Amino acid sequence: MDIKQLDERLSVTAQPGLEDIETLAREGYRTIISNRPRGETEDQPDMVALQAKAESLGMVWREIPVKPGEYSQQDIDAFAQVLEVSPAPMIGFCRTGRRVSHLWAFSQAPQCPIADLMAAAQSAGHDLEPLKSDLQRYAREKGKA
Repeated sequence: MDIKQLDERLSVTAQPGLEDIETLAREGYRTIISNRPRGETEDQPDMVALQAKAESLGMVWREIPVKPGEYSQQDIDAFAQVLEVSPAPMIGFCRTGRRVSHLWAFSQAPQCPIADLMAAAQSAGHDLEPLKSDLQRYAREKGKA
């Protein structure tokens, strides 16, 4: 499992399996954020089983299912809320980690420089360049130029 840190509270990874949940718990992760809709693909692990495993290990499980590139204000707000109130360290996942990186960037754009978000995502293996103008516009709309 390839885990990359986005900021001091949140890391990102691709779809974990059951055995990966145990590894994440051993490594100290306290919250798991799933951005993958249940049943998105036939080969997707059973999300109910993943949630049960995480919770049995004392982890908090949060789901904000989104389709790639389709992020509503409600999704962004929900992601920001999870980051604000859930115990850290946290790890977010989807199929590849891209949706996690995108939602994280949008949730942070009003208070963080876009260049810093882009650099952090890039170091985690996710290119935010295609979203740059959207992130800038979002930051302006939410009160930060």
